[in-house]
Amino acid sequence: MNVEIYADILCPWCYIGKRRLAAALAEITDRDRIQIVWRSYELAPGAGRVRGPTAAEAMAGWWGEQASARITRIRAR
Repeated sequence: MNVEIYADILCPWCYIGKRRLAAALAEITDRDRIQIVWRSYELAPGAGRVRGPTAAEAMAGWWGEQASARITRIRAR
């Protein structure tokens, strides 16, 4: 089986997915039959190279009052 994964290295959900995939693959006895191909994906290609807000600051802008609870959930995973 071929699995292609598109991920942004700065995305917390991509990291969570990577960790979950690694855990799932660790439980497969016939792991050699699975070919993983990683592809880069840039979620914000227009962001530029100038340092912007932290992830927590950006999330606060997206989610307002819910940001703290969502960040806590992300950290727990």
